[in-house]
Order: sequence, then structure tokens, then C-alpha cells
Amino acid sequence: MKKLTDKEIEIMNVLWDCGALSMRDIVERLPEPQPHFNTVATFVRRLESSGMVTHKELGARFFLYEPAISREKYAEQVNRESVNKFFGGSYMEFISCLVEQQEVSVDELKDLIKMVEKK
Repeated sequence: MKKLTDKEIEIMNVLWDCGALSMRDIVERLPEPQPHFNTVATFVRRLESSGMVTHKELGARFFLYEPAISREKYAEQVNRESVNKFFGGSYMEFISCLVEQQEVSVDELKDLIKMVEKK
């Protein structure tokens, strides 16, 4: 799966949050300063060619674009690649790093353990 650029993630977040949208609707929901319509269209075409977005034609020159992959599925893939690349595939090393950097609290770790025990 292709790693997305920051601009592509902005567009995907709009689609993940809103579902199927026209190009104009996508542009309107992007943060200020809003990029030009043609710029967004180029990014959406790239996302479509990489399999991240699909479209439906509703009329002559009117398309709705929607995510082809969920936010969770994309995040899972990116996280897996990062853990493999930086921590030799060890999620324990990854979590240890978060703890050392004080990114995860003891209470959050306890909640994580409870979640794992339920599964």
C-alpha cells in the first residue's frame, strides 16, 4: 500500500469523515487556505490510481468520490510498516519506546492490558 503525503491524508480524512463527496464538496471541506480545485482533482486522481479512492459517475461529468479503504485499515498498515522498519517487527519494543518517551501513561497501559485480556 502506498504511503500517503500530508495533502493526500487531508483529502482522505475528509472522505473518511464524510463518505462519498463530489470534488467541489471535497475542496470546500479542506482546511484554509483551500487549495485550487484542479490541485485537489490531481491529488484525488493519484489517490484513485493507487487504489485509495473510487468514484461513481452520477451524471455527465458529475462524480462522487469515496474511500476504497478504511482509515483503520490504512493506519494498521502504516503502523505495521513502521514497527517493522524501526523496531524489527517487535510491538513490545515499540510500546517500550512510547513508555520511555512518556507518550503512554500507566493508566493507558492498564487499559491496554484489559483490552488484550478481553480478546
